[in-house]
Amino acid sequence: MRAATIPVALGLVLCASILPARASVFYDVTLDLGLRDDARIFLNVTNDYFAPPPVVAVDLVRRCPAPEDDYPVILLLVRASKRPAEEILRMRLDYLSWSDIMYRLHVSPSVLFVGINRDPGPPYGKAWSFWRKHPRGERFEIRDRDVVELAKLQIAAGYQHVSPAVIIAQRNRGITVEHYIAEKNRGRYPKVKAARGPSHGKGQEKSKGSGKPKGHGKPHDHD
Repeated sequence: MRAATIPVALGLVLCASILPARASVFYDVTLDLGLRDDARIFLNVTNDYFAPPPVVAVDLVRRCPAPEDDYPVILLLVRASKRPAEEILRMRLDYLSWSDIMYRLHVSPSVLFVGINRDPGPPYGKAWSFWRKHPRGERFEIRDRDVVELAKLQIAAGYQHVSPAVIIAQRNRGITVEHYIAEKNRGRYPKVKAARGPSHGKGQEKSKGSGKPKGHGKPHDHD
Protein backbone atom coordinates (compact mmCIF):
# COMPACT_ATOMS: atom_id res chain seq x y z
CA MET A 1 0.00 0.00 0.00
CA ARG A 2 2.80 2.40 0.92
CA ALA A 3 4.62 1.71 -2.36
CA ALA A 4 1.44 2.43 -4.30
CA THR A 5 1.09 5.89 -2.77
CA ILE A 6 4.62 6.99 -3.73
CA PRO A 7 3.81 7.74 -7.41
CA VAL A 8 0.74 9.71 -6.36
CA ALA A 9 2.74 11.81 -3.91
CA LEU A 10 5.46 12.43 -6.48
CA GLY A 11 2.85 13.46 -8.99
CA LEU A 12 1.43 16.05 -6.60
CA VAL A 13 4.87 17.48 -5.90
CA LEU A 14 5.69 17.67 -9.61
CA CYS A 15 2.36 19.34 -10.30
CA ALA A 16 3.04 21.94 -7.62
CA SER A 17 6.54 22.49 -8.99
CA ILE A 18 5.19 23.73 -12.33
CA LEU A 19 3.48 26.70 -10.67
CA PRO A 20 5.02 29.91 -12.02
CA ALA A 21 7.75 31.23 -9.76
CA ARG A 22 5.84 34.49 -9.20
CA ALA A 23 2.84 32.53 -7.89
CA SER A 24 4.53 29.82 -5.84
CA VAL A 25 5.20 32.01 -2.78
CA PHE A 26 1.58 33.19 -2.76
CA TYR A 27 0.48 29.57 -3.14
CA ASP A 28 2.45 28.53 -0.06
CA VAL A 29 0.99 31.42 1.94
CA THR A 30 -2.57 30.33 1.12
CA LEU A 31 -1.77 26.88 2.46
CA ASP A 32 -1.02 28.49 5.83
CA LEU A 33 -4.30 30.43 6.08
CA GLY A 34 -6.39 27.53 7.35
CA LEU A 35 -9.00 27.89 4.59
CA ARG A 36 -11.25 25.30 3.02
CA ASP A 37 -9.76 23.80 -0.13
CA ASP A 38 -12.27 25.50 -2.44
CA ALA A 39 -11.59 28.92 -0.90
CA ARG A 40 -7.83 28.37 -1.12
CA ILE A 41 -8.02 27.47 -4.81
CA PHE A 42 -10.25 30.47 -5.52
CA LEU A 43 -7.67 32.77 -3.92
CA ASN A 44 -4.96 31.36 -6.16
CA VAL A 45 -7.16 31.72 -9.24
CA THR A 46 -7.87 35.32 -8.24
CA ASN A 47 -4.17 35.97 -7.86
CA ASP A 48 -3.44 34.46 -11.29
CA TYR A 49 -6.25 36.47 -12.87
CA PHE A 50 -5.11 39.88 -11.63
CA ALA A 51 -1.38 39.03 -11.37
CA PRO A 52 -0.33 41.66 -8.79
CA PRO A 53 3.37 41.89 -7.91
CA PRO A 54 4.21 38.91 -5.65
CA VAL A 55 5.35 41.09 -2.75
CA VAL A 56 2.09 43.05 -2.88
CA ALA A 57 0.00 39.88 -3.19
CA VAL A 58 1.60 38.13 -0.21
CA ASP A 59 1.43 41.18 2.07
CA LEU A 60 -2.17 41.85 1.06
CA VAL A 61 -3.55 38.35 1.59
CA ARG A 62 -1.80 38.07 4.97
CA ARG A 63 -3.26 41.35 6.22
CA CYS A 64 -6.82 40.94 4.98
CA PRO A 65 -9.23 40.41 7.91
CA ALA A 66 -11.10 37.78 5.86
CA PRO A 67 -8.76 36.90 2.96
CA GLU A 68 -11.18 34.54 1.22
CA ASP A 69 -13.61 37.47 0.76
CA ASP A 70 -11.48 40.62 1.02
CA TYR A 71 -8.68 39.66 -1.37
CA PRO A 72 -10.91 39.16 -4.46
CA VAL A 73 -12.86 42.38 -3.83
CA ILE A 74 -9.73 44.45 -3.26
CA LEU A 75 -8.09 43.27 -6.48
CA LEU A 76 -11.27 43.89 -8.46
CA LEU A 77 -11.38 47.44 -7.08
CA VAL A 78 -7.66 47.96 -7.75
CA ARG A 79 -8.29 47.22 -11.42
CA ALA A 80 -11.42 49.39 -11.57
CA SER A 81 -10.01 52.37 -9.67
CA LYS A 82 -6.29 52.23 -10.59
CA ARG A 83 -5.60 52.85 -6.90
CA PRO A 84 -3.00 50.93 -4.87
CA ALA A 85 -4.12 47.81 -3.04
CA GLU A 86 -2.63 49.19 0.19
CA GLU A 87 -4.95 52.19 0.05
CA ILE A 88 -8.03 50.00 -0.36
CA LEU A 89 -6.94 47.59 2.37
CA ARG A 90 -6.38 50.51 4.73
CA MET A 91 -9.96 51.66 4.22
CA ARG A 92 -11.21 48.15 4.86
CA LEU A 93 -9.16 47.90 8.06
CA ASP A 94 -10.81 51.16 9.10
CA TYR A 95 -14.11 49.25 9.02
CA LEU A 96 -15.58 50.97 5.96
CA SER A 97 -18.19 49.00 4.06
CA TRP A 98 -17.44 47.95 0.49
CA SER A 99 -20.10 50.38 -0.75
CA ASP A 100 -18.38 53.23 1.12
CA ILE A 101 -15.03 52.21 -0.31
CA MET A 102 -16.37 52.08 -3.87
CA TYR A 103 -17.92 55.52 -3.39
CA ARG A 104 -14.64 56.99 -2.15
CA LEU A 105 -12.76 55.39 -5.03
CA HIS A 106 -15.32 56.68 -7.57
CA VAL A 107 -15.88 53.13 -8.80
CA SER A 108 -19.22 52.61 -10.51
CA PRO A 109 -21.30 49.69 -9.16
CA SER A 110 -21.61 48.58 -12.79
CA VAL A 111 -18.29 46.72 -12.40
CA LEU A 112 -20.19 44.19 -10.29
CA PHE A 113 -22.87 43.55 -12.92
CA VAL A 114 -20.91 43.18 -16.16
CA GLY A 115 -22.59 40.64 -18.43
CA ILE A 116 -25.75 40.37 -16.29
CA ASN A 117 -28.59 41.58 -18.50
CA ARG A 118 -31.59 40.16 -16.65
CA ASP A 119 -32.58 39.27 -13.11
CA PRO A 120 -30.11 36.53 -12.09
CA GLY A 121 -32.11 35.35 -9.10
CA PRO A 122 -30.65 34.62 -5.66
CA PRO A 123 -28.20 35.43 -4.28
CA TYR A 124 -27.65 38.21 -6.85
CA GLY A 125 -31.18 39.23 -7.78
CA LYS A 126 -31.92 41.71 -4.98
CA ALA A 127 -28.71 43.69 -5.57
CA TRP A 128 -29.22 43.57 -9.36
CA SER A 129 -32.81 44.90 -9.08
CA PHE A 130 -31.70 47.67 -6.76
CA TRP A 131 -28.91 48.64 -9.17
CA ARG A 132 -31.27 48.72 -12.16
CA LYS A 133 -33.70 51.01 -10.34
CA HIS A 134 -31.07 53.16 -8.68
CA PRO A 135 -30.97 56.77 -9.90
CA ARG A 136 -27.76 57.42 -11.79
CA GLY A 137 -25.33 59.62 -9.94
CA GLU A 138 -26.72 58.91 -6.49
CA ARG A 139 -24.79 56.97 -3.89
CA PHE A 140 -25.24 53.22 -4.28
CA GLU A 141 -25.20 51.04 -1.16
CA ILE A 142 -25.63 47.28 -0.89
CA ARG A 143 -24.57 44.74 1.71
CA ASP A 144 -20.95 43.70 1.95
CA ARG A 145 -21.98 40.10 1.28
CA ASP A 146 -23.59 41.13 -2.01
CA VAL A 147 -20.43 42.93 -3.10
CA VAL A 148 -18.34 39.86 -2.28
CA GLU A 149 -20.67 37.49 -4.12
CA LEU A 150 -20.79 39.68 -7.21
CA ALA A 151 -17.02 40.28 -7.22
CA LYS A 152 -16.36 36.55 -7.08
CA LEU A 153 -18.86 36.00 -9.88
CA GLN A 154 -17.07 38.52 -12.11
CA ILE A 155 -13.66 37.03 -11.36
CA ALA A 156 -14.84 33.47 -12.03
CA ALA A 157 -16.49 34.43 -15.32
CA GLY A 158 -13.46 36.40 -16.45
CA TYR A 159 -10.96 33.71 -15.53
CA GLN A 160 -12.93 30.89 -17.16
CA HIS A 161 -13.87 33.03 -20.19
CA VAL A 162 -17.57 32.28 -19.79
CA SER A 163 -20.69 34.39 -19.41
CA PRO A 164 -21.76 35.10 -15.82
CA ALA A 165 -24.98 33.28 -16.76
CA VAL A 166 -23.05 29.98 -16.90
CA ILE A 167 -21.90 30.36 -13.31
CA ILE A 168 -25.23 31.77 -12.15
CA ALA A 169 -26.91 28.60 -13.45
CA GLN A 170 -24.56 26.53 -11.29
CA ARG A 171 -25.14 28.84 -8.34
CA ASN A 172 -28.89 28.35 -8.67
CA ARG A 173 -28.25 24.62 -8.32
CA GLY A 174 -26.54 25.22 -4.99
CA ILE A 175 -22.95 25.11 -6.27
CA THR A 176 -20.85 27.93 -4.86
CA VAL A 177 -18.62 30.02 -7.09
CA GLU A 178 -15.60 28.77 -5.16
CA HIS A 179 -16.56 25.15 -5.76
CA TYR A 180 -17.20 25.77 -9.45
CA ILE A 181 -13.74 27.29 -9.83
CA ALA A 182 -12.08 24.64 -7.66
CA GLU A 183 -13.49 21.82 -9.78
CA LYS A 184 -12.15 23.50 -12.92
CA ASN A 185 -8.68 24.14 -11.47
CA ARG A 186 -8.08 21.64 -8.66
CA GLY A 187 -5.22 19.90 -10.50
CA ARG A 188 -3.30 23.15 -10.78
CA TYR A 189 -3.27 23.77 -7.04
CA PRO A 190 -2.70 20.47 -5.19
CA LYS A 191 -2.67 20.71 -1.43
CA VAL A 192 1.09 20.34 -1.02
CA LYS A 193 3.87 22.85 -0.65
CA ALA A 194 5.23 24.09 -3.96
CA ALA A 195 8.62 22.53 -4.76
CA ARG A 196 11.56 24.78 -4.05
CA GLY A 197 15.12 25.10 -5.25
CA PRO A 198 18.15 24.12 -3.13
CA SER A 199 18.39 27.62 -1.63
CA HIS A 200 15.22 27.15 0.40
CA GLY A 201 16.32 25.31 3.50
CA LYS A 202 14.51 24.42 6.68
CA GLY A 203 15.65 27.60 8.34
CA GLN A 204 13.60 29.63 5.88
CA GLU A 205 10.30 27.88 6.47
CA LYS A 206 7.58 29.84 8.27
CA SER A 207 5.44 28.43 10.98
CA LYS A 208 1.80 27.86 10.21
CA GLY A 209 -0.24 31.03 10.45
CA SER A 210 2.82 33.20 11.12
CA GLY A 211 1.98 35.64 8.35
CA LYS A 212 -1.43 36.71 9.61
CA PRO A 213 -1.44 39.65 12.01
CA LYS A 214 -3.27 39.48 15.28
CA GLY A 215 -5.59 42.11 16.63
CA HIS A 216 -7.57 42.85 13.45
CA GLY A 217 -11.22 41.90 13.71
CA LYS A 218 -13.43 41.41 10.70
CA PRO A 219 -14.98 44.69 9.46
CA HIS A 220 -18.66 44.99 10.15
CA ASP A 221 -21.11 44.12 7.39
CA HIS A 222 -23.23 47.13 6.50
CA ASP A 223 -26.76 46.21 5.53
